[in-house]
Amino acid sequence: MESLQYIDSYTEMEEFPMKKILALILAAVLCLAAFPALGEDLQIQAAEDAQKLDAAYNLAMAAIEAEDYATAKDYLEVCFVYCDKDTNPDMYADLLLKRACINVIEEKYDLARITLDACLRVSPAMADAYLIRTQIFSSTGDLIQASQSLEKYIEITGDTALYETMAQLYEAGGDLDAAREAYDKYVAGAGAENPEAGFQAALYRMDSGMLDEAAEAFMAYTENEVLAAGAWYNIGVCKMNLGDYAGAEEAFNACAEKGGTFAGLLINQATCARLQSKWEEACAFFEKSIETEPYELDAKFNLAICLIQMDNYEKAEALLSELITRGTGDNAEFKASDALYFYRAICNGALGKLEEAVADYTLCISHGFELAQCYYQRALVYLALGDMEKKNSDMQDYLKYAN
Repeated sequence: MESLQYIDSYTEMEEFPMKKILALILAAVLCLAAFPALGEDLQIQAAEDAQKLDAAYNLAMAAIEAEDYATAKDYLEVCFVYCDKDTNPDMYADLLLKRACINVIEEKYDLARITLDACLRVSPAMADAYLIRTQIFSSTGDLIQASQSLEKYIEITGDTALYETMAQLYEAGGDLDAAREAYDKYVAGAGAENPEAGFQAALYRMDSGMLDEAAEAFMAYTENEVLAAGAWYNIGVCKMNLGDYAGAEEAFNACAEKGGTFAGLLINQATCARLQSKWEEACAFFEKSIETEPYELDAKFNLAICLIQMDNYEKAEALLSELITRGTGDNAEFKASDALYFYRAICNGALGKLEEAVADYTLCISHGFELAQCYYQRALVYLALGDMEKKNSDMQDYLKYAN
């Protein structure tokens, strides 16, 4: 069981808002373009074709509205017969787009991609085609491709609000640097007046390990009525990971003053105090954490360490023995670590329970845990027991492993 360094950041994320895209694109009606000047006979034929196209298109749209996609596809096929992609490219691309939308609804993603490729060959700047590609790639789990398609849509439309969605896609795909860059673009554009946007941008910096920049960015929200507590909490997390435990302690205290009740606040306050050797203060926070936060095992372990530093070996030994009992046997809640036995051995040695101390040190040595210290401490116990041969042997082994 390791000493806990920090818990987690305070963050809230919107869900990826793509559910209405297909319905909106399918519902869009494209006006039929006029035909160029032709000879009289050709004009008559073109007019008749335009009427047939108009009728088939309207019937296709009616079927789409009724969610009768099989009928819609039939009428779209009729549309293709009477729509020439050279004389009416926008209409032809729109028909391909609607066919692709229906393919997506039917979860025929490969066919939808082929259709969209054809659509973009006819109309390379058709933004909605890239939006549907985003839907396809996100549905099939290719989140990086989804992000790239969405970026192309934003490039065409200038809709910078969608950089927020693109950041979420990159984050879900594991590319935090790209997520951060996308979110910075969102903050610089549509999210400029949105405090939550800047707060989220700071979170991306923190998650990317840019802790100094993140802490500085969070400072802008420390007086915000809604975000102040979360901002101070995350500043504390950043400073804690940078090794500035005094600064982290101040930030966590400010979080508490702002009404922050995040799970992890108390144990982080306790850990900061422990790492500054403020043993009594650390104990108080660990005890509160045990009562209210879901980190009981870590809190009890660290509380025992603090108690040892205060020479309260009896209470520390009781805590460590409890954890060992809960971490062993057929009904173990977790696997008891060697550290539990090591620190219990220290307690038992100080309490005069020398045989118990020897047993715990011996177990740690058999597991290869902290060999130099275990041999040295066990040698001192053998000295107290008057077993000079074993004491000397352990001192020799200590020198062997001390380097």
